[in-house]
Amino acid sequence: MKHLQKFTQYFKELIQTYRLFFKSAPLVATFVLLLTPLQAVIPLMAVAAGQKVIDQVTNHSPFMEMIVVWIVATAFQQFLPSLSTMVQGVLTDKLTGFINITLMKKSADLQSISIFDDSKYFDDLQMLRDDASWRPVNLIVFGVSVLQSFLTLAFMLIYLARYNWWLALLLLVVMVPQSISYYRIQQQSFETMVERSKNARYLHYYSGLLLDRRDAKEVRLFNMFPKIIEKYTTLFKQTKRDVNQIRKKQLATSSLFVVLTVGVFGYGFYWFTNSVRTGALEVGVLLMFVSVIGYISTSMARVVEDSSLLYDSLLWIEKYFNFLGYQDDFKNGTQSFPDDFNDINVKNLSFTYPFSDTEVLHNVSFSVKSGEKIAVVGENGSGKSTLVKLLMRFYDPTNGKISVDNYDLKDINIFDLHKNLSATFQDFSRFKLTLKENVITGYSFNKDRVNNVLKAAGLGDLLVNDHLNLNTMLAKDFENGTDLSGGQWQKVALARDLYADGKIEFLDEPTAALDAKSESEIYQRFLKENDKKTIFFVTHRLSAVRFADKVLFLDRGKISGFDTHAKLLQTNPKYKEMYDLQKNAYL
Repeated sequence: MKHLQKFTQYFKELIQTYRLFFKSAPLVATFVLLLTPLQAVIPLMAVAAGQKVIDQVTNHSPFMEMIVVWIVATAFQQFLPSLSTMVQGVLTDKLTGFINITLMKKSADLQSISIFDDSKYFDDLQMLRDDASWRPVNLIVFGVSVLQSFLTLAFMLIYLARYNWWLALLLLVVMVPQSISYYRIQQQSFETMVERSKNARYLHYYSGLLLDRRDAKEVRLFNMFPKIIEKYTTLFKQTKRDVNQIRKKQLATSSLFVVLTVGVFGYGFYWFTNSVRTGALEVGVLLMFVSVIGYISTSMARVVEDSSLLYDSLLWIEKYFNFLGYQDDFKNGTQSFPDDFNDINVKNLSFTYPFSDTEVLHNVSFSVKSGEKIAVVGENGSGKSTLVKLLMRFYDPTNGKISVDNYDLKDINIFDLHKNLSATFQDFSRFKLTLKENVITGYSFNKDRVNNVLKAAGLGDLLVNDHLNLNTMLAKDFENGTDLSGGQWQKVALARDLYADGKIEFLDEPTAALDAKSESEIYQRFLKENDKKTIFFVTHRLSAVRFADKVLFLDRGKISGFDTHAKLLQTNPKYKEMYDLQKNAYL
């Protein structure tokens, strides 16, 4: 029953895949659908014509008509594969584009980033992304091949059954268990590959450590080559060992069925030869049997092997459909973001990351007026960056509420909310795009604004002294591309933030890669550009709190203080201790 359910699932996914072909390219898929049965029946036409020619020659009957049929069938047999390959190539291109675009659109629909905390979906997503360039090719090639080979096999068995039905039945009896066996082996192979995908991330990371420019200095300084190569080799051998076990099992199984199949063919050849010798059948039937057996053998092998390889890709496409059907608990609101809001209120907010039992924030409550500048400080792991993610609604609180005026953040349309927010993240993105595209991101291009925000972010000299322009690629992977220093990249991220021009700004360690002088200049410029905006800036450097109206001091996920810097120094011993430690470090 279990195996029957799996076979049923296999065929459901196969039908779903064929539907996907039509959805991605209706006209091309229709042409392939018409071409496939034609390719399947042409060999039978050639065999039947050849049989008739020999029978007519033997009986001294006219044979030219059948020769013409044979020539036409043979010509189509030679021409159609080339035409099919071309059409399949077009369909593959369209399907690859369709799959990648739908994956990107689905990702865009997931406004919450909680999916990246789900290890199962993250592994599936990695596999989808890594294999999306070649899996569609396999779906087309093996999907069409299985259909064509199955039809050819069916036509040949039906034709053979006209002369000996039990031989055709016996061949089916041999093929069915062979197909089941290959199916099981391929399933094990795919399950091993899923496990390998987890190992593959480590293998990719290990090789990247030794081959990438980013880690070249420390890898060489600390002589990490032997240890990393050892880790890579150990994991690689373990992965290959599992795969080789499946390959050996596949070889043993196929050898057994080869013996059975050859035995059936041998007996069939004896029966037909004996029938011709006794005059029960004509000579042309013997030629027919030899040709049909050749096609049956080839088609059977292709059906079994290609269906097992197709199954491999069907399991991948199953993950594709599962990802497209993925639904998180995120509910989009319908309210517009207030044009001129008065305050932001956080009440009794607690948060635990998905698939974790550790509470990161506990019973956090505070209120911020429009236009206030809030410094969020605390030790590592105190929940500062998590609070920013919640305020931007990348996650929803486990308990409690965040509101803008009287609107719960959950009730505000997420796209409208994000239009009114801008941020510089601690782990900001270094897009391998042009300088212009790194700044404007999803917004329309205004050259004057781009130049202004680059100057405000401290990159005014970059275009002059470094001979760069707005169309320079910020990646050495591309022709005429260049790379920036860590500090310059951080300023590009700040320029991106300024260009977005949100009503509420979030700065998560925006100056971590800058020196003290540059930090002070950036804060002064940034606050001057955004003097009327509400700004939250997360910082480890307490020297930056002088730019804030209030300081939100977090300690182990709880608010330890929320007041002006001066008041906290007087009333909060923990805050004063942290501030004094940093101040003394500069003395």
